Amino acid sequence: MDVKSRNYLLMNRQALEKDIKTSYIMDHMISDEVLTLQEEERVKQQNTQKERAAMLINIILTKDNNSYRSFYNALLHEGYSDLAALLQEGIPAISSGNRKSSMDGMTSYVKRVLCEGGVPQRPVVFVTRPELVDAIKQKLCCLGSDPGWVTVYGMAGCGKTVLTAEALRDHHLLEGYFPGGVHWVSVGKQDKAGLLIKLQNLCSRLEHDSTLSLRPPLNIEEAKDRLRLLMLRKYHRSLLILDDIWDSWVLKAFDNQCQVLITSRDRSVTDAVAGNKYEVHVESGLAHEKGLEILSLFVNMKISELPEQANCLVRECKGSPLVISLIGALLRDFPSRWEYYLKQLQNKQFKRIRKSSSYDYEAVDEAMSISVEQLNDNYKDYYKDLSILPKDVKVPTKVLCILWDMETEEVEDILQEFVNKSLLFCDRNGKSFHYYLHDLQLDFLTEKNRNQLQELHKNIVNQYKKYYKLNTPVPSQEDCMYWYNFLAYHMAGANMQKELRDLMFSLDWIKAKTELVGPAHLIHEYVEYSSILDQKV
Repeated sequence: MDVKSRNYLLMNRQALEKDIKTSYIMDHMISDEVLTLQEEERVKQQNTQKERAAMLINIILTKDNNSYRSFYNALLHEGYSDLAALLQEGIPAISSGNRKSSMDGMTSYVKRVLCEGGVPQRPVVFVTRPELVDAIKQKLCCLGSDPGWVTVYGMAGCGKTVLTAEALRDHHLLEGYFPGGVHWVSVGKQDKAGLLIKLQNLCSRLEHDSTLSLRPPLNIEEAKDRLRLLMLRKYHRSLLILDDIWDSWVLKAFDNQCQVLITSRDRSVTDAVAGNKYEVHVESGLAHEKGLEILSLFVNMKISELPEQANCLVRECKGSPLVISLIGALLRDFPSRWEYYLKQLQNKQFKRIRKSSSYDYEAVDEAMSISVEQLNDNYKDYYKDLSILPKDVKVPTKVLCILWDMETEEVEDILQEFVNKSLLFCDRNGKSFHYYLHDLQLDFLTEKNRNQLQELHKNIVNQYKKYYKLNTPVPSQEDCMYWYNFLAYHMAGANMQKELRDLMFSLDWIKAKTELVGPAHLIHEYVEYSSILDQKV
């Protein structure tokens, strides 16, 4: 392991030992083949959580750079983003020797391989995200020479395709791991006829220099067999990239013992296929400086020269590469409209933010609504219920159990479907799971369901009253803090004025809330809802 990486582990070991639960972390590391089952058993034999964490770190310290990367990625996957941030600066480079950015790795060999394989070129405006590019490379290296799948997943417009293409611009990776070349297929949402056309085109590309003129395969099974033989005999140790996969049944046509990278919004899409599986989660948010850099490149200005609205625009874009690129492309054509597009974002007028760009979607609402439309009807209703969640709040599972009148396991299954499709995020710190929406997703939901918000708020209040009857939540219950912080917010949203007054003037409520969260939040609510509370009954 690099000295720098080792030092970062040692420096932050106390925080890591204090907080991490090793079970899920080790599952990831075993999947990455950097931790053995015997080593897992050594960790499990320790008596306390802290001792298990200490043993795991001791084991990692004896290993190589891949172990450090695997541990870092496992922390991110399991919701320990704060701890992963402590280790981020220590992530070692993948290639040996002096590290070069992927911008420097475009040798004539790389250009030829990518061109022959149909890999998309960089967008006109491109800002690198080296940590994610390196994470994709590392997972591709983990495949070695064995068949398997790397899934790059994340919400719409987060940059999965661009980052995947960028990871392939690496001479060492292509020559050392995929000497048979790379073959890119843009799949998208397909029916069986559409999939057959994609397979026929791929087979035709792979047979382009064949002396025999073969007819196109007539059905999916025939195409699958021909593709399998081509990959085995002619393109051994090559990489197949399937961009924008929506359905697991589509992958079965490519399940032929080769090495495959897919991009998808759905984390669970590879559940139906066999082989080693690795994942890279593309976080939904760009850093503020990266957002400003994208805008500056679109309008051909230095960051320091951007108008004052630029900072507000990037904040309103919530870190989405898609939204920032759409805005930047519009400003390139209409450089005086900074204030106009800022107001459109602030007023959630997503349909008006429309521009052809390097993304497959021309508007923000289109990118998000297409994911929601893929849910079955029952799940759409459950997802609509999330429209009234407060912003920047991680909601415990118990709150949604009360809302939907279901057992914990049933609720977690529904929410996992949303998480898998990058429509919801899960934080696994603490005793139970907590869920939250990206700001853009919540803005989209509230705008889409604007006419139903009052009824949705009313429903959650009624479900709360049905569950607790005349009682109030107690601190030992995981949903307690949510209700004390947001029950008044839901009552106001439901226009339940009498219930809100009764609640805010209840001495039991005032006493319990003051003891739990202090008087400041209570005072804030009295000011916030004063127009209702001051009304004469």
